[in-house]
Amino acid sequence: MDVHFQNASGGEWRADCSLVFAFEKDPPASFAPSLWERCAWLEISPALRDFTGKKDEVVALYGHPGLALSRVMLIGLGKRESFSLAVFRTAIANAARQCRLRGFAVISLPVEALDALLPVPGTFTVTREILIREAVAASLLALHRCDVYRSAKEEDDEPADPRSLSLMFTEEHTPEAARLSARQGEAEASGVILARDLSNGPANHITPAVLAEEAQKLSKAHGFTCTILDGEDIQCLGMGTLWAVARGSRQDPRFIVLEHCPAGREKDDPIVVVGKGITFDTGGISLKPAAKMHEMKGDMGGGAAILGFFAAIGAMHGADDLPRIVGLVPTAENMPGGNATRPGDVVTTLSGKTVEILNTDAEGRLILCDALTYAQQNWNPSILVDLATLTGACVIALGDYGTGLFTGDSELRRAILDAADRSGDLVWPLPLWDDYDSNLKSDVADMTNMGPREGGAINAALFLRRFIEKGTRWAHLDIAGPGYVVKSSPLLPIPGGTGAGVRLLCRLLDEVAVSEE
Repeated sequence: MDVHFQNASGGEWRADCSLVFAFEKDPPASFAPSLWERCAWLEISPALRDFTGKKDEVVALYGHPGLALSRVMLIGLGKRESFSLAVFRTAIANAARQCRLRGFAVISLPVEALDALLPVPGTFTVTREILIREAVAASLLALHRCDVYRSAKEEDDEPADPRSLSLMFTEEHTPEAARLSARQGEAEASGVILARDLSNGPANHITPAVLAEEAQKLSKAHGFTCTILDGEDIQCLGMGTLWAVARGSRQDPRFIVLEHCPAGREKDDPIVVVGKGITFDTGGISLKPAAKMHEMKGDMGGGAAILGFFAAIGAMHGADDLPRIVGLVPTAENMPGGNATRPGDVVTTLSGKTVEILNTDAEGRLILCDALTYAQQNWNPSILVDLATLTGACVIALGDYGTGLFTGDSELRRAILDAADRSGDLVWPLPLWDDYDSNLKSDVADMTNMGPREGGAINAALFLRRFIEKGTRWAHLDIAGPGYVVKSSPLLPIPGGTGAGVRLLCRLLDEVAVSEE
């Protein structure tokens, strides 16, 4: 679906259907007075009397089919005092899907109707531009579907997507800030969709080599620097724990390095983001139960988020104004082949520290620790953030939608929480208690790769912290819950990979820019 712009000076607004949002007890006409002036038939539409403004309510108003605007869809937002960006995103998503079901090819959104929603209660100021960005992103995400792996598509099975979303302005010219916000919403949605498609791709199609190819495509499309290390490179460098995970599979691992470096920023300390890229996780020799193992194709949600984040960066207008950013994706399969690592094996990490692998299913931290070391050996990160579908313990603690945040840096913690507030991610800080560090004690190596079941998410984070050099500003995001979910929602029409982390990282860039000012 394309995003277009219409202005009052260009003649009548035209669309198959126009969307208007309203709160309970407020007349819809007050949210889009210019629309009501152009469409006199709205006041006498019988269906208008059915609309109460309750949350999730949808009422369609119909005029003469020969009119430039002959349909208006009213969407209820509930009580104004309960309104939030989350309510708005859901309302937009529901409206977009209703338009698809009804076969509307061109849908429009009067921007003055967004202005009428302000101010939005919350911890930060919501502007018209933010609402435009969120409206565009939410509508595109709500319409996402994937039929790549179907042998044929029956045209009559599902209605076609709307061709365009048209933002209608009363101004003579579209304000540049509004235009850029719409394009940013498009860019971020494209990044999330890429991450979703990669996470949902079957493991026989989405391999470490394919992830590397996707990174190279992004590099060519957007001018990123891209370096791909293969299994031989990984061994020669001394990434012993990444290789220990990969060696049981016939799929050769990859270590992906992407860099966005605008001219003049070559000497800047970069933001470095790292994503776990296990394209399929059997558990290795510590084999997982068969039930739901197919969902382990989504164990590369962190790596997918990094690639999606870079896709969003590349599509953004003004990307040259962004800081220097490096993305690292260690990617491998965790399989129980004849060369697989055994429980009790001791391996040497890139840092030189040794690890006794007590459980081969605790593999995510093994590939991440080498990536974190690589980041610090090659750059001096201004901040270092890793994302990983790491522990079932975090899902037990925070549920299917909660991301666990681990960091000892209070300023970085606040920046990530503020970014999550803006992106709509549910992020909760969890502790890095030093008293738990002894859980990783080994009798034969520097450490084990896991502690007791109790406090499992903390133990995993403490393992990663052992590879963070003093002075490095680091945060770990455990997205085991929200990275892959089994229920659909208005913003996630396809259960599975969610693209969690993409928009969070985009908002983190905003927070970093503010702190630099």
